[in-house]
Amino acid sequence: MSARTPRPLVGLTVLVIDDHRDTVDMLREYLYSAGATVVGADSAKAGLAFAETHLLDVVLVDLRMPGEDGWSFLRELRASRMAGAASVPVFAITGERHDLPDVPASGFTGHFLKPIELDALVAALASTPSRSTGAEARAPPRTA
Repeated sequence: MSARTPRPLVGLTVLVIDDHRDTVDMLREYLYSAGATVVGADSAKAGLAFAETHLLDVVLVDLRMPGEDGWSFLRELRASRMAGAASVPVFAITGERHDLPDVPASGFTGHFLKPIELDALVAALASTPSRSTGAEARAPPRTA
């Protein structure tokens, strides 16, 4: 996205969880260029720890990670008493077509198959309303 391109994700706080650092970095940079505040985490545990202290608008989580995977992240998030945990949109990401969850029965809002078509991702996230506070003050991207 160039500097002249509209920034359709301004006001959204997105948590990206994937055990592959390259995936987290690529998604963080692209979504940030589209206007989102983006935080990366390399495990479900790190993602949950961040979610405990921040109001999120959207979560992108890899389904296949060592230890706790994207499915366990979703179960723990929904079972938690964190503000907004029951309703934050969670999108699954996976490199395996046979892993794609049944939406909405799975509890996921949607899914993306790797390699992720970035413009389709931005279009899907652009329709998500901002729930996070302080959306006007944008911080640079960071890693949890």
